[in-house]
Amino acid sequence: PSFNQPKFCPTPAWNPYGITFANQTTIGKDPAALFINKNNTIYAVNREKRQILMWINNSIMPSKIISTNFSHSYSIFVTNNDDIYYDNGYLNGRVDKWISNTNTFVSVMNVNSSCYGLFIDINNTLYCSINYNHIIVARWLNDSKMMSTTAVGTGISGSNSNELSYPKGIFVDVNFDLYVADCGNHRIQLFKFGESNGKTIVGKGSLNNIISLSYPSGIVLDADKYLFIVDQDNHRIIRLGSNDIRCIIGCGEDGSQSHQLYFPTSLSFDNYGNIFIIDTANDRIQKFDFLSNSCDNSSIVQSPYSSILTEKHPTYSRIDCDLPNHYYEAIQMNVNESRYYSLYVNSSIKIYGYIYTKNFYPVIPSINLVLKNKNSFYERQFKFRAFLQSTTSNILVVTTSSPNVTGTFSVIVSGINHVTFERLSECP
Repeated sequence: PSFNQPKFCPTPAWNPYGITFANQTTIGKDPAALFINKNNTIYAVNREKRQILMWINNSIMPSKIISTNFSHSYSIFVTNNDDIYYDNGYLNGRVDKWISNTNTFVSVMNVNSSCYGLFIDINNTLYCSINYNHIIVARWLNDSKMMSTTAVGTGISGSNSNELSYPKGIFVDVNFDLYVADCGNHRIQLFKFGESNGKTIVGKGSLNNIISLSYPSGIVLDADKYLFIVDQDNHRIIRLGSNDIRCIIGCGEDGSQSHQLYFPTSLSFDNYGNIFIIDTANDRIQKFDFLSNSCDNSSIVQSPYSSILTEKHPTYSRIDCDLPNHYYEAIQMNVNESRYYSLYVNSSIKIYGYIYTKNFYPVIPSINLVLKNKNSFYERQFKFRAFLQSTTSNILVVTTSSPNVTGTFSVIVSGINHVTFERLSECP
């Protein structure tokens, strides 16, 4: 294929703090389309200026700008010969191609609405996800006919196995199996080659209902068929394998900080395994670096911490609860190397755990929040993974599920390196 499908180690991780690769000045308002080829040429669309942008050879600003006649283009796909296929369905009812070696435009498929996803498989079949018609259509590009046929979907919004509801991103593997971000059904559907009934592999209605999706919009597979899902309305990226599902980017609150996303639409890998994300409502492309040190799990060490929440501890109104008088303890965790660590928390009481960066402000506890352990409610023990930085403060806040409750708790942090703790809460 023309795109990157990296092969990762068994324990890959990405820096959750992204770098803004392109901002609104470059890509305009509400960007949606993104593609990265094997040469690391990055393609995106400025919908306001009706331009296709290309970054070549690690350039900071676009190396080439192609002016087109599309309106509200939602998707793009580039083949090995550098031809660019792009959605032109909103007003013009077609998919167009920019031919690289002649610098000319041709139409390649008639559609009656926008393509929210485009894909070309290894057999040179072009797929288009027609969001408002609830179908995926396809056309074999070696055929002279411009018309497409329905690949999956009935044309009626529904949640049955043969139906879709406002589908968006699509992906076709080497076995011609079709993966669909079935946005309106809050699920990812897998349609085996030649079958019209799909299987829900994650999301609403799946057997693997460990994690819920909210309007998923994009999907990519790596070399080992791990799924990377843009969970749009949860403002995060999910990685799904046969025995592992986890949030990898945007795992705290939504927003515009470097560790946050706001209605992301699509993602692509470069050939180093870095993840680029169209962060649509923030009008930017964010780059999240693959952490090569995440593959080193040679010697795990454990660093313990224990304490007691008492009536002498400070109180605040914790996130997700308007009631005051939750006792808390803030603990700074110091590390020598920025990487992921596992935190295990045990307690005699029902507790919550939050991770902050830089500073913790009890009066406004949403500021600097990086991660919250949402599954800890009514639990006396829980664990979660957190990216701890060596260059800034990492603060764990342990608090109670209910106000005016006291009790003991302990924390064990596991990782390659030792962690030291410094209690920040002041007691009289």
